[in-house]
Amino acid sequence: MRKLVLAAVLAAFGLLSLGRPIVIGITQIVDHPALNAVRDGVIATLREAGYVDGQNVRFILGNAQGDFSVAIAIAQNFLAQGVDLVVSIATPTSQAAVQVFKDTGIPVVFSAVTDPVGAGLTGYPNVTGLSDLIDVRADLMLLQELVPGAKRVGMVYNPGEVNSAILTAMAEKAARELGLTIVAAAAENTAAVPLAAQSLIGRVDALYVTTDNTVVAALEAVVDVANRERLPFLVADPTSLERGALMCTGFDYYDHGLMTGEVVANVLAGVAPKDIPITYQRGTQVWLNLDMAQRIGFAFPTSVVGKATGILLGGRRFVAEE
Repeated sequence: MRKLVLAAVLAAFGLLSLGRPIVIGITQIVDHPALNAVRDGVIATLREAGYVDGQNVRFILGNAQGDFSVAIAIAQNFLAQGVDLVVSIATPTSQAAVQVFKDTGIPVVFSAVTDPVGAGLTGYPNVTGLSDLIDVRADLMLLQELVPGAKRVGMVYNPGEVNSAILTAMAEKAARELGLTIVAAAAENTAAVPLAAQSLIGRVDALYVTTDNTVVAALEAVVDVANRERLPFLVADPTSLERGALMCTGFDYYDHGLMTGEVVANVLAGVAPKDIPITYQRGTQVWLNLDMAQRIGFAFPTSVVGKATGILLGGRRFVAEE
């Protein structure tokens, strides 16, 4: 039955006549657990829909390792290889893919993009996708609850990442409204993250990292500072929990990938990208790292515990009972 459905889908999209597997290029800006989870979720959804790698579909994977010029080169390589569709993960790679494919008619489905409008990804008939815009104000309020009396919050960020620059500006605005001060430390690349994190020592009451791909890729450098200075550390990425964040908020990025895969499947079924509205993920999670709390001598307030989706204890995750 699935084969019949798939055949109908391929016929609707005009791909049966290709006489070859559909070629999908998947590109991501850097290698870290959240973005890898998105990629895996996309492939899992397509597999469930009957697209089997090596049989009726071929995936070409690209990783820019944090370099926008490499992201452009990957997109150009996808074009040269004749891909039928592009999945771009994170803001810089999505900007690169749209720059290369905007006039080709070849569909581009972006994922894990903070602000598609601000990043210039809207207005193209062959482009659609999903946003993982986080609630920065809610995160800062949670930090205030976590550390009563906190006044200064340290943020390591890459000003060259559009998504991170937007989120940092949002954090600064929200912080002013909440009576907090953001102490920002810029890191232009992963190699600069340790020095930027160390520059915050003695100047802040807590640490906060958004969905900045550069910093998340080098997160251990910030964790090291949090450990040594016994600073509460909130990361807006649940996949960072096991890497040493005290608290993680945000979305399940594997689910984000599954949702992205559904959009890709719809496009392959013949729905024009321009007819698929941009989707904003909802459903923020809150994870507490009890292992890290014990390491730095921290006790979670009862009110924060009551908000938890789950905990990390003894290296294992436990989901809170409803």
